[in-house]
Amino acid sequence: MNEFINKQKNIILIFLAIITSISFIDTIRKGLINGCDFQWHPSKLFWDGINHYEKFLNQGNFDFLCQGGQYAHGLHVILFPYSQLEWEPARIAWVVTNVIFAFVIPLLICKKFNISKYKTLIILMIFLTCYPTRMTINYGQQSLLVFFFLMLPFIYKSGFGSFLSGMSIFKYSTGYIIFLYFLVKKKYKDFLIATSPYLLGWIIYFVYTQSDPIKNFFEPLQWILKTGYARDGDIYSILNNYFFSDLEYYYRFLLAVLMFVINTIFLIKTIKIKNDLLLMGLVCLCPLIFLPHSNYDYVLLLPLLIYGFSNLNLMINKINLFFVVYYFFINRIVKHQLDIDYIYQPIMLILMISVFSLNIYYYKE
Repeated sequence: MNEFINKQKNIILIFLAIITSISFIDTIRKGLINGCDFQWHPSKLFWDGINHYEKFLNQGNFDFLCQGGQYAHGLHVILFPYSQLEWEPARIAWVVTNVIFAFVIPLLICKKFNISKYKTLIILMIFLTCYPTRMTINYGQQSLLVFFFLMLPFIYKSGFGSFLSGMSIFKYSTGYIIFLYFLVKKKYKDFLIATSPYLLGWIIYFVYTQSDPIKNFFEPLQWILKTGYARDGDIYSILNNYFFSDLEYYYRFLLAVLMFVINTIFLIKTIKIKNDLLLMGLVCLCPLIFLPHSNYDYVLLLPLLIYGFSNLNLMINKINLFFVVYYFFINRIVKHQLDIDYIYQPIMLILMISVFSLNIYYYKE
């Protein structure tokens, strides 16, 4: 069987390329008519001198499509070029941006960790056709942008890489992990460098909107907690849904702090791993375990997929591949068909923690 596959490599590659092209063209088409999650409107409000956090908090809702602006100040600052366009051309420009990220991210990781060209092409096609990538482009999400900045310290170990990685915190539920990682690794200099984009974004925001600096610093978190953002596939969301949903929002803040503490314990175990690709994979897995996320955030599983391809002879890598492929292509279908999230999602969370633990245990030896 393996000999047959080796002989037919080019034919298999061409066949997969055709499937990928059809799927990805359809994804772009959907992105050009949807893109509702792209945070164009909050950014436009900011560059018009309006504090969108204060505005939305006062009125209890946001104004345009799904664009609630529940992100850090810096995101709305760096979206300046898009905010100067009208909605339709801005949406097109964001689709192009996400498409670029969809290609660049897997290619950069594969090149860094010396993955063969054939495997790189297979990985690229898997990533372009999987649900998380397609949903990110379709909905106009920021997940690929955040993932790009999050991976940089593992690709470029420099002060500039650390600086850019700080932009991942623009999406709190994902980017927090790089700061915990720097602290646990005792990379205090990198930690301080990484805080710079956040602080710069905050300063630019409150100066430009003439907002109270202290009040504005906490407004993003206040707005996120007030909207009660939670899902059902992570520890925070499960605890929030069953125990904290009827309480004041500051209790949810304490719950988030608890998640950071437990996540730190996980990272203490993780940093002992010497393989940087696996280390990146497990670090990226943490936000999916601890804090709210949606299907498009599973793009963070890409490093674990690449690690699985790096050595297919290991049983743990076969498990990693099955796990990631399930989330990339099957999880969403099963979830919608069963329609029993209260059972299914906790089971999947247990599976995710188990995969994390198996990788820690296997490489502990």
